[in-house]
Amino acid sequence: MSIFCDKYEEKVRGYINIIDEMRSMGIDKEFALPTIAVIGDQSSGKSSVLEMLSDVALPRGNGVVTRCPLELKLKKVGGDRPWRGQISYRDYAKTLDHVDQVEDEILKAQDLLTDKTAISSELISLQVESINAPDLTLIDLPGIIRVPVGNQPQDVGKMTKQLIEKFIQKKETIILVVIPCTMDIATTEALAMARVVDPEGERTLGVLTKPDLVDKGTEEDIIKILDNKVVPLKKGYMLVKCRGQKGLNANTTMNAALEEEITFLKNNSHFRPLLENGLASFDHLSEKLTSELIHQITKILTYCDEITNLVTGDYRKDYANEKKLCDFSRKVFSEWFNRLELEKVKLNDEALSKVRFHDKYSQGRELPGFTKYRIFESVIREQIHKLLLPSLQVMKEVGDKVQQVFNAMLYEHFNTLPKLLQASKELIAEIRRNQELATEQNLRLHFNMEGMVYAPDAMYSFKLEELQSRSQNNRHTEPSPSSGHSSNIMAVHLQVYYQIAIDRLIQMVPMVTRYHLLQEFASQVKFKMAQTFMNEEDADGLLTENFEIAKKRKSFTDSLNQLNKARAILMSNEISKVQ
Repeated sequence: MSIFCDKYEEKVRGYINIIDEMRSMGIDKEFALPTIAVIGDQSSGKSSVLEMLSDVALPRGNGVVTRCPLELKLKKVGGDRPWRGQISYRDYAKTLDHVDQVEDEILKAQDLLTDKTAISSELISLQVESINAPDLTLIDLPGIIRVPVGNQPQDVGKMTKQLIEKFIQKKETIILVVIPCTMDIATTEALAMARVVDPEGERTLGVLTKPDLVDKGTEEDIIKILDNKVVPLKKGYMLVKCRGQKGLNANTTMNAALEEEITFLKNNSHFRPLLENGLASFDHLSEKLTSELIHQITKILTYCDEITNLVTGDYRKDYANEKKLCDFSRKVFSEWFNRLELEKVKLNDEALSKVRFHDKYSQGRELPGFTKYRIFESVIREQIHKLLLPSLQVMKEVGDKVQQVFNAMLYEHFNTLPKLLQASKELIAEIRRNQELATEQNLRLHFNMEGMVYAPDAMYSFKLEELQSRSQNNRHTEPSPSSGHSSNIMAVHLQVYYQIAIDRLIQMVPMVTRYHLLQEFASQVKFKMAQTFMNEEDADGLLTENFEIAKKRKSFTDSLNQLNKARAILMSNEISKVQ
């Protein structure tokens, strides 16, 4: 008789294989993997529960018998295949041919990993293949002890709790709390510890043992616990009956013990409904554990894939930085274009006001209506020059962003080399100053040239005719050169010239800025870095790596390799078979 329902076997095996393979690769060092941690007070029946699930005899005795975490990797095999096991810890591994070897090998391992009395956090792994074993992986943890026995350390209780807490505090861990029916549940330390790390009881499953030792008339108290009315747990409670001491002495087989459990539950009027409702027996406990473990594994596999995508994505930032810089400069230049388009209207209004002022207060002996070219030039120079500072601001915005992106790349690639990082930052800052100086010189030169007030005759005539044609259709919004007033005539010429001059600025400022602060900046960085550091006498000194940073870099590289392996597992044919 198998304690594991056939309908779960194929499904759970695939999931557990994936998690076990990831754990064997060390992926659990990157993030916690799903597991079932079994905890309980001393003499709670924890070992008996594990024996019933695994069909493996575990060490028994007084005091702390389990002194190291024991990973039970159970695998169900079909047919007449013989029992097979393997125990491993540290660099040791041994194949076991008979179940009777298990207890001695575990005791031998615990003695080696501890001083025979203390507690160790080193893991002992026991893999079992059996026709009676379920497909399940469990972690057996030391029982909680209140009073030291014999030559046990006085703080053995504290050491045990610290070890248990280390495992059960991980949110991916399902906590299986074993509680004897003969104990007041309110005084159960194992349950109290589980509630500290899992206050809502979302990942805690209670297992009540020793129902055959309950005094008659007190069965209703057990039913209340199983009905979640005493200490509520979202995963609830289950009732099981293990082999008693009499069964152990008589070497009762696993199948016989399971049959005895079903008979006991059926013959007890209080417990029979629990069996019928799936809240009692090892058969139903196996189904419950399987269901919970599959749910937890499904969640973590999705999370693992997200994490591997996130971490491996950190190595693909160069293109993203380049795109970010181009997007930013495009945005700045677009804002410059929009600003100058608005400036056309603003400059025209200001210029018209200045022309009228000159027309009124600088009139000489000439007759009204005669346009003064020197006034035209003066207004043009003054208005165009106002755009110099905004153009320099465009340059500064782009320069700030370029230096920011280059520094980010320096930190990304040279963070482990502090001297090289500092030297590179200084070089980037120097190149930025030089390129901004060249940009500013070109911009100022262009604005000085704009002071000459020049446009090709053919272009100016074409623009003037175009404006006059529009004026005929919209007399109320644009001044007409035929109005007879010198200020209106001047305003028309100013509007035409602004159109030409501002069109030049719309293109010139971005082109000069882009050339010096994008194209030449990158070129200079590449050239200067090679020139400076290839000829640097202290080049070896610049490449000195900080020890702690080097350690972190190696750890990160190792983690990335492990995560890539994890992704390969998740994308393998095995995961598709599971799904």
